Amino acid sequence: MIKMRILAIDPSGNFKEGRGTSGIALIEDGKILNLNEIRAKDFKCAEEYWNFHLNLIHDIKHDYLVIEGYRLYNHAGNKASNQTNSILETPQLIGVLRHYCYIHMKPLTIQYASDMKNRWSEKILVAKGYLEQKGNRYYWNGKPTNQHQRDALKHALHFERYGKKER
Repeated sequence: MIKMRILAIDPSGNFKEGRGTSGIALIEDGKILNLNEIRAKDFKCAEEYWNFHLNLIHDIKHDYLVIEGYRLYNHAGNKASNQTNSILETPQLIGVLRHYCYIHMKPLTIQYASDMKNRWSEKILVAKGYLEQKGNRYYWNGKPTNQHQRDALKHALHFERYGKKER
């Protein structure tokens, strides 16, 4: 039986604007191998933070790479106006990741939050046994998770279930 590894990233390029956190999920045939994060505050500059993402893509063995794309929805209302004068670091990071994959001929799938958020709620992740809920917190392997990690997991699971069929 051929095992299929999916690496999913919920990228936050924000270094100057809020010290972002990218979520990382690695699954193999529906089993979570790793849930992690990359925190901008752990790096000296945006480029060092972004380069860590590239090293991760290079170093972690995977068959598919899935990242969450960035889209400014017109129904975002206040969120859209909050982007006024933003240097839009997350789309810059996504561009870096896309370019890296292009140069190194690595297949890349970009999914948007709207593609998977309705299908993969935290309740579903708990019901399917991916996560455990204690109070208002969600845990994987006894460790608390954050929204970025869970979003990366949702992207990996969504791609595994629906995305591979479209390729």
